[in-house]
Amino acid sequence: MKVGAAPEIPGPPTASPATEPLAFVSVAVLAPVRGAFSYRWPADWPAPLRGQQIEVPFGKRTLRGFVLGPGAAPPVADQARTVLRLLDDGSAPLLPRELFDFLAWTADYYLHPLGEVLKTALPTEGPVPKARRPRVAARSDSPPQSTAEQARAGVAIAAAIAAGTFAPFLLHGITGSGKTEVYLAAIAQALACGRSAIVLVPEIGLTPQMLARFTARFGAEVAALHSGLARGERLRAWQRLRSGEARVALGVRAGVFAPVRDLGLLIVDEEHDSSFKQEDRLCYNARDMAVARAKLCGCPVVLGSATPSLETLANAEAGRYQKLSLKNRIDARPLPPVELVSLRGGPPPGHGGTPLLRSELSLALTETLGRGEQCILFLNRRGHAGALVCQSCGQVSACPNCDVSMTAHQRGRQLLCHYCGVAARWPEVCPHCRGPLTELSAGTERLEAEVRQFFPGARVGRLDRDTSSGKALSRILDALAAGELDVLVGTQLVAKGHDFPKVTLVGVILADVGLNLPDFRAAERTFQLLVQVAGRAGRGVRPGKVIIQTYFPEHPALQAAQAHDHDRFAAGELLRRRALGFPPASRLCAVRIDAVNPQAALKAANALAGAAAAALRGGGGRAAVLGPALAPLSRLRGRTRYQLLLKARTHGELRRLASALQAVVPDLGAVRVVFDMDPLSML
Repeated sequence: MKVGAAPEIPGPPTASPATEPLAFVSVAVLAPVRGAFSYRWPADWPAPLRGQQIEVPFGKRTLRGFVLGPGAAPPVADQARTVLRLLDDGSAPLLPRELFDFLAWTADYYLHPLGEVLKTALPTEGPVPKARRPRVAARSDSPPQSTAEQARAGVAIAAAIAAGTFAPFLLHGITGSGKTEVYLAAIAQALACGRSAIVLVPEIGLTPQMLARFTARFGAEVAALHSGLARGERLRAWQRLRSGEARVALGVRAGVFAPVRDLGLLIVDEEHDSSFKQEDRLCYNARDMAVARAKLCGCPVVLGSATPSLETLANAEAGRYQKLSLKNRIDARPLPPVELVSLRGGPPPGHGGTPLLRSELSLALTETLGRGEQCILFLNRRGHAGALVCQSCGQVSACPNCDVSMTAHQRGRQLLCHYCGVAARWPEVCPHCRGPLTELSAGTERLEAEVRQFFPGARVGRLDRDTSSGKALSRILDALAAGELDVLVGTQLVAKGHDFPKVTLVGVILADVGLNLPDFRAAERTFQLLVQVAGRAGRGVRPGKVIIQTYFPEHPALQAAQAHDHDRFAAGELLRRRALGFPPASRLCAVRIDAVNPQAALKAANALAGAAAAALRGGGGRAAVLGPALAPLSRLRGRTRYQLLLKARTHGELRRLASALQAVVPDLGAVRVVFDMDPLSML
C-alpha cells in the first residue's frame, strides 16, 4: 500500500469553445446547488466560451452563472429558459481557462457544488467591473549572498521552472535557515522566464511583513490577496493579477485561486499550518490544492516548513516529492537550547492565585530584561481565565449553545464563548448555588497582567485574537521590531514566521494545552507549535534560550521538540499512525451532521451509516466506516453534532463511498451535512 499519496489529479476537462452557434449551454449557477443546468443560448449572440460569465433566470431569482460547455435540450423544448445577458465581453472569459478547469477539479475532489467553488474564487459578490490602473510604488532590494544550502535548493527549483514541468518540492529548513530567500530567488527565476507565481502564507498577520519584503524585491509585480483588505483593494489586486499587470500573488489560503496568467511557480510557506484548511462549506486544503494546480499547469510547487506535515514528509520519503534541506541557520547561528520545566507537584499555573511563571522562567525573564533584550511568552489560550468554577458545587461556566466552557475576560468583566460568540456578565457568585467562584487555568490576558505586576518596568504587549483586529496586529509587531516592547505575550500568532533579532528568550507557559485533545493529530500539532515558537529565539547575533513548562516532560513530542529533532518525532509518529491506520497510511473523509433537534441529527446520522453499510456490501473495496458517534464538541451554536468517519486506501475508494452517502442527503430533512475530504480536525 502506498503511504501518504498526493491528491489524485485527473487531467483537465476536455470541453473546448464552441465553433458554431449552440442551441443550449450547460451552466453552473453561483448557488449551493449541485449539478449543471441547460439554458437556451440566443442565436444572434457570439459563440459561448467555457468560463464565460452570464446571468440566468433560476426559479424566481436571477443569478450569475458560468458557461461549462454545450448543453442538452430539455425534454420539453418550449420550457427551456434563456440566458438573460452576458456579464463579460466574450473576448476573454472572466476566469482564465486554466483556473476554471482547476476550480472544476476542486469541486469534483471535494464533492462540493461547482457554483459555490466558483464563487470562492471571485473577489466580489456582484459582477466584476473593468479594471482601473492603481498607483503602486516600486520600494528596490538586492538579494543577499546565498548560503551553500540555499544555492543548492535554488538550482533544483530553477531547473524545474526553466523546464516548465510539474515538480513538487519539500523545502525542509530549520527555523532561521533562510527559506524566504529561496522563495524570492525562485520567484525571480519564474519572472525571468516570463511566468507568474503564487505565494501562500498561513495567516493574514504574516502578509504585511512578507508583502514588504516581496515588494522591496519585485516592486509593482506583487499584489496581495486576503480578507484583511478593503473590498476595493482586494478587487484592484485581483484585477491586476488577471490582467497580467502584477505577476506575483501573495495571499492566504484563498490565494490558491488567484487569476494569474502563465502560472510558473507555486509556493506554500509553513505548509504544515492548519490555517490552510477551511473547516466549513468548501472544506479545502490550500496546500493540497496548490499541488493539484501545479500539476494541472505543469509547473513546480515548493512546500516549505521547519516542521513538515507527516503527509508531506511521507510523500517525500516515497519519492513523490523532492526533498531539499536547509539544516543550518544563517551565519551558522545555533538553535536555542530548550529546557523542560515540570509542573508536577504543585497547583496548576493560574489556578486561583498561583503564578503562571515558575521560578526558572521568572529568573530567566529577569536576566533577559536586565540585558536589554526581548522575550516572547507563549500561551495558546486567550482571555483571563479558561473558565470559572464553583468551589462548592463544582459547576463550570458553560456556554448555553455549545458543549464548551466560557472564557473569562477581565476587559468588560464578561464571559465569552470563543465558538459561538455569546457573552454574559462575569458573576460574583455561582448562579447555581451562590457559592464562591475561582478561576480555572488562565489565558493571555491574565498572563499579560501578571507580567506587568511582577515586572513593572517592562513594556508589555499582547498578541491574540482579542488584540489583533484590523491593523492592530501590524502595529504590535512593528513595536516589537522597533524595540518599543520588552515582552510580547501571545497565542499561536506569535509563533508564525516572525524574525526579531533582539528576542533571546521564549517561554512556553503550558505546553499541554492541545496535547490531550481527542484528535490523532494532537501530538503532531503540539510538536510543530513548540518548535515554531522556540525558533523565534536567538535569530540575531545574541544567542537564545527556550523554557517550556509542562506536566508531561517525558512525552515524545516534547522530548523531540527539546532536541529540535523533527526526524525523530516523525519516525515515531509515522509508526503509530500506520499501526492505527490513520493518515498518511490511509485517506479519510469526515461526514458531519448537525441539527437543532438532537433526535433529527441522530436519525440522519443513522441513515447515513446505513447507506454506507449498504455501499460497502455492494463492493466498497477496503473502505471502512467508523461511527456514527457524537462529535467531541457535541453541541455547537445550539446544534447537536454527530459525525461519521470514512476510511479507505485511496481517494477513489473514498469518493465512491462518500458519493453513495451524498445520494441520500436530500431525503434527510432539516439537517445539515458537510463532507470534509482529508479532514484536519477531529473535533
